[in-house]
Amino acid sequence: MLKRLFFVSFVFYLCSLIYVEDNSYVHAINKDVVFFDSGTAINGRTMLPMRNIFESLDATVAWDSSTQTITASKGNTTIQLKVNSYKAIVNGKETFLDNPPTIMNSTTMVPVRFVSESLKLPVEWDSTLRVVNIITEGKNIFIYVNDPTINTDKNSKINNYNQLVDLHNNLLFVLQNLEYEKSLYPNYSQDYRNILEKQLTLSKLKLKVMQRMEVILTEIIRQG
Repeated sequence: MLKRLFFVSFVFYLCSLIYVEDNSYVHAINKDVVFFDSGTAINGRTMLPMRNIFESLDATVAWDSSTQTITASKGNTTIQLKVNSYKAIVNGKETFLDNPPTIMNSTTMVPVRFVSESLKLPVEWDSTLRVVNIITEGKNIFIYVNDPTINTDKNSKINNYNQLVDLHNNLLFVLQNLEYEKSLYPNYSQDYRNILEKQLTLSKLKLKVMQRMEVILTEIIRQG
């Protein structure tokens, strides 16, 4: 009787561990996917409209048009940037940029990696997808970097759409490879779960890309 009671208690204990682990796992893949297709490569550095990057990172941002200075704050970190200046100030200390903020088509663009790393957030670059990935609390931010070699003057929407088609196709390719890789591991293993988490995240990104493509295509059709 005692042995049976011990066995039943042990089974409940294992189930509780699995439940807790599954709970944390579900939480891990439940990050909101944020997607920007307005990333631009300048001198090999990814630039994004300042409000897009700062607000997506939950930082407050202020713009002083008289001095063309950007001031952003998050937690205990304050960053100051100035258009066309290689000098930046982070928490009162001077540092230097590889690429300065610049104004493109009346939009102030700032260097993504510098901003993210100043806020102590890791930045990953996926050369296959041409996507910058920043993971922050509650968010998985993806920034697609437009190919700077493609002419984007009067046909900018069409070019943007075509580049997103390429991104969509590359995502399908990556997801297929992950499906094969996942089949190499037992479905209770951590490797399997890690691949599944990546698949789910990239599937969310694929949906965001398709939604953006639909918006752009609608705009192209309306313009004739």
